[in-house]
Amino acid sequence: MIPAREAPLAGEKLASPFLDLLPISGVVVSVLDQENRLTRVHASDETAARLEEIHFDLGEGPLFDCVGRAIPVLIPDVSASEGWPIYFSQPAAAVGAIFIFPLALGAVCIGAVLCYRSTPGELDASAIETGVALGRAIAGPALRRAIVVADNEEPDGQLPIEVRREVHQATGMVLLQLDTTATDAFASMRAYAFSRGVSLREVARDVVTRRLNFSALEE
Repeated sequence: MIPAREAPLAGEKLASPFLDLLPISGVVVSVLDQENRLTRVHASDETAARLEEIHFDLGEGPLFDCVGRAIPVLIPDVSASEGWPIYFSQPAAAVGAIFIFPLALGAVCIGAVLCYRSTPGELDASAIETGVALGRAIAGPALRRAIVVADNEEPDGQLPIEVRREVHQATGMVLLQLDTTATDAFASMRAYAFSRGVSLREVARDVVTRRLNFSALEE
């Protein structure tokens, strides 16, 4: 078992080659399970973490497309992108370009590496090839690290596990408030977050601390 004090370093080692070898500003490494639930292995900064978190909030976005198709998703100019309008409508720090590479473990894609750049611009063929190769190289270690994070509930210097625990707790509370299913309760929280322009994490926190009651919204 990896001691908790080594956790940030373990995740950072997987992400650092992307920062060293590609012309990017930040990176987040994420592993997905069969239900598209994200486990964050490492995020280099708050912007990278937020770009991943929006996927968790909405249940959609370019990272999921990358994993589903097992190919890179390259968005050289976010402002000119015609795809994922809901994803890009969410508040995030200024981002000019996003490049997402699959974590390919043999024939299976188990996650993705989302890289962002503060300014728009294409990646050349060599950089794309490097990103794909790095994704393959770290896929196995990233999966093992995700298992450690999930089993030990280690935050790796970020807050993904705590956030997900809080969201699951809030979902259970909303389920009881609305007398509905967990799926519909979670969907209600997502819809509320989107309509208010806030993160799912903020909605979950308000539910858990009883500042927000969904049954009262229907009165």
